[in-house]
Amino acid sequence: MLLRVILIAVAAGVIGTLIGGIIGIIIKKPSKTYISLMFSFAAGAMLGVALFELLPESFEYGGIWAALIGTVFGVGFIFLLDILFKKKKDEVGDALEEHAEAVCAKDSKGKDCKAALATSDKRKLRKMGFVIFIAMALHSIPEGLAIGAGEYLGIGLLLGIVLFLHFVPEGLAIALPMKASGVKVWKILLLCVAAGLPTVLGAIIGYYLGMIEVLLAYALSFAAGAMLYVVLSEMLPTAYSYSRRHRLITALTLAGVLLIVIFTAVL
Repeated sequence: MLLRVILIAVAAGVIGTLIGGIIGIIIKKPSKTYISLMFSFAAGAMLGVALFELLPESFEYGGIWAALIGTVFGVGFIFLLDILFKKKKDEVGDALEEHAEAVCAKDSKGKDCKAALATSDKRKLRKMGFVIFIAMALHSIPEGLAIGAGEYLGIGLLLGIVLFLHFVPEGLAIALPMKASGVKVWKILLLCVAAGLPTVLGAIIGYYLGMIEVLLAYALSFAAGAMLYVVLSEMLPTAYSYSRRHRLITALTLAGVLLIVIFTAVL
């Protein structure tokens, strides 16, 4: 059973992120609409899993307090990560812009200024890619936790499929800025794989926590809280900001939720 959990986590996290990275490398400039539609359907499926699978099961195994406390901690965990990495990304951007401005201030002919600005942009993109990589890697731990704990409910495979849909655009988000900054292809792909590996760690932790009924309740609600925060604060806002086809985005999101509801009803 543990081997099955590990394989599902590898397929979802590692292969999903890797495929996203490959898409980012092959396609010169994926349209924002394409990325938006990927995010919206994956967001709907994750929303459905959190609301109709993870939270109800958490309530059943541990009661209302286990469901609430785990959810709050799951939301708080991702919220703190977002604050940390947003601040880091802003600091990197500000430092590189100041460097470029200083060079331009001393440059009378403009050649060094243009070179400095180009170098600054590439460094900024590269740094942004690495910051996204670290954030994605840490984000994938609670998602792996859901796979490991969900295996005891018979939904480990379902979670793996849903999270695979989530990890593909995440791999794309890592690859695009790094490709634009000139990072070698093999390094980009290696980083995409590395970003997905913590999913396996999370899945193993979730599997062992699931052996104890009360801890299973907290693990499920923690994963649900983390997924809800990612969906509502990152995935859906990104989907709506990347495309004006808001009705289609809403329809795909609802389709993702409905797919999980149907699956839950059938089982």
